[in-house]
Amino acid sequence: MPPIAVAAGLAGLGVLALVVWTGPGPLRLPGLPSSGTGTNWALPMSQLVGRIAAVATLGWLLTAATLLPSARGAAPKTLTATARRCGRQAANAAAVWLVATLAELVFTLSEVSARPAGDVLDRHALRLFVTSTGQGRALLIVAALALVLAIIARTVTTTTAAGALLIVAGAALLPPILTGHAASSGDHAVAVVALAVHVLAATSWVGGLLGLLSVARLPLASFGPALRRYGTVATLAAAATALTGIGSAALRLGGVEPLWQTRYGVLVLLKTGGLIAAVILGAVLRRRVVNRLIATTATTSSTSTTASTSSASTTASTSTSASASATASSASGGGVEVGRTAVIGRFLRLAGVELIVLVATFGLAVGLSRTAPPVDDAFVPNDANRALLGYPMPPAVTAWRLALDWRIDWVFLIGSLLGAGTYLAALLRLRARGDRWPIGRTIAWFFGLFVVVAATSSGLGRYGPVLLSVHMTQHMLLNMLAPIPLVLGAPVTLALRALRPAKAPHRSGPREWLVAGLHSWPVRFLTHPVVVSINFVSGLYVLYLTSLLSTLMSNHLGHLYMNVHFLAVGLLFFELIIGIDPLPRRLPHPGRILMLIAIVPFHTFLGLTIMGTSNLLGSGWYDRLVRPWGSSPLSDQHTAGGIAWSFGELPTFTVLLVLVAQWARTDDRRNRNRERRIAAAGDVDVELDAYNAYLARLSARPGGGQLPPTGMTTVPGPIRPPRPREAADNQEPPARGTLPSA
Repeated sequence: MPPIAVAAGLAGLGVLALVVWTGPGPLRLPGLPSSGTGTNWALPMSQLVGRIAAVATLGWLLTAATLLPSARGAAPKTLTATARRCGRQAANAAAVWLVATLAELVFTLSEVSARPAGDVLDRHALRLFVTSTGQGRALLIVAALALVLAIIARTVTTTTAAGALLIVAGAALLPPILTGHAASSGDHAVAVVALAVHVLAATSWVGGLLGLLSVARLPLASFGPALRRYGTVATLAAAATALTGIGSAALRLGGVEPLWQTRYGVLVLLKTGGLIAAVILGAVLRRRVVNRLIATTATTSSTSTTASTSSASTTASTSTSASASATASSASGGGVEVGRTAVIGRFLRLAGVELIVLVATFGLAVGLSRTAPPVDDAFVPNDANRALLGYPMPPAVTAWRLALDWRIDWVFLIGSLLGAGTYLAALLRLRARGDRWPIGRTIAWFFGLFVVVAATSSGLGRYGPVLLSVHMTQHMLLNMLAPIPLVLGAPVTLALRALRPAKAPHRSGPREWLVAGLHSWPVRFLTHPVVVSINFVSGLYVLYLTSLLSTLMSNHLGHLYMNVHFLAVGLLFFELIIGIDPLPRRLPHPGRILMLIAIVPFHTFLGLTIMGTSNLLGSGWYDRLVRPWGSSPLSDQHTAGGIAWSFGELPTFTVLLVLVAQWARTDDRRNRNRERRIAAAGDVDVELDAYNAYLARLSARPGGGQLPPTGMTTVPGPIRPPRPREAADNQEPPARGTLPSA
């Protein structure tokens, strides 16, 4: 581990110690024992050690999987020796993460039970804690994932394996977020998602910097591209960290005055100052190091090219001339090496200071997580509805309020804005390159995003948790309407055309990762027609005809999950039916029509079932709401069944028309290709001639009905029709539904 990393860790521990020392002591209720001063100090320290170990684990895996180029002269996905060393370092960091998480589990139990740590070290207490509390389960999951990383990362040899472990490391960061301060906010889903993005972005930012520091002694040809790629990662991560940090703080503070009037606000200001300082250091690092390193790399490449040209042109020259050329090349290389040493030294200094600032900010973040926020909106004694919904009970529902009484769902709104911005950026890149993109696809994409936003952030989003009929309308919009224009927008095809191939010496980049994902077994499994059909149908009945509806409606994250599930399942289904993007497999057009006709009516069956039942669906949720207006929950449930019964007809008919039009265009394209082949062969239809010959041979067989023509003899054995040369019914050009090659 680089010495600067040790210094950064000590800085983070020192800042956290200062926060704990100056903060209030542990809460002691009358009549209850105290967990002791040891737990008050050991718990935040174990939390910080775990966070630093998590940063190191993810950072070294990020360096191995994405930042460092693959090994030369080997398979494209083979890791270099340095990248494999990063994998081993990630395994060591994961082992520290495991130990720190287990210590955090013990000290958390000590704190919540108000007993010293030594008194809770028994199997019964620990088992009860991890099985009956959210905190215990979250820490146990983190420990299990850290154990997996500690075992497997030591043997990683390919970028694919390193990327998979990188995803596991990112997932291990998330469970504690679901049980922290964000989960007790009024806007539970928004707060949790914002904090999750904040933690992932900050960890990638700091971890990538640590990974670069550990490989700074690499040759310039490898370190320069890694530093440039990290610059992109750091820019995106810093922006995401800042935006989500501001949003999370705004939700918890509830105003501007608490920033300087409360301890929580002061810690937020200090953390903000640390992030700003890190961003400034990153900008200086980019200007003074990265740009100069690029120039040095260009000089090295130019020198290598000149030397190669000189060597090729003087192969037959005398040994004296060759010696002089080698001397000149050595002198030039020495100058480049001196420049490289100076640039790398400056990088180590600036990056080391930035790492110390960021880890110190992590110490502030851990102290912040243990400080009570000034706004406690998780429990409002006089408004049970707000405690359940996260906002007061809205007034009586009307069509006007459903259209105009918006309550922004920031998760879907930000996701839609990102989707719109990314799509526009890809269009601009195609236009700058002189390529064309159908305007109809663009209109379809933006209309689909509008439907998503309207279904989640309009009055439908406000009244969805209150009325099952409005919730069912959201479901239909997200599952049956929005996916149709979204899949017709062909975003994956656009990305494949807009993304540039990876630059040397890297052999993989965003485009290659996208192609690899399309070829991966999870995509092949999830897009299999049988799996898509089961997900599309079974999810409806499992959700609405079991107690799962009450469970998910009782949690803001559960409601968010339902909306995401509706949209994702609809996208997979309609992508398989009318999609343009490449998939591992596609049904022929007749099979798609049969699948559409067979699957979509299940919405109708569900609607009739809901209309005919006398049991209240989701009673565990709707019985707890105090709604002083509108029809009874059972009557509203019958309305929801009618919506499910009638809504699917128009989208189904529209999809059927699109499918028939695509089928006709496919046949027309096949015919045009056939005509071009005939013209290229000199007006000779090879396939037609082969088929006529096949019919002639068939008729010449005994019982064939005709005598063979003169000079033609029968061929013994079975006669098979000629194999057609044209594409199969479900095979289209690469941009129209077939997977690109890796």
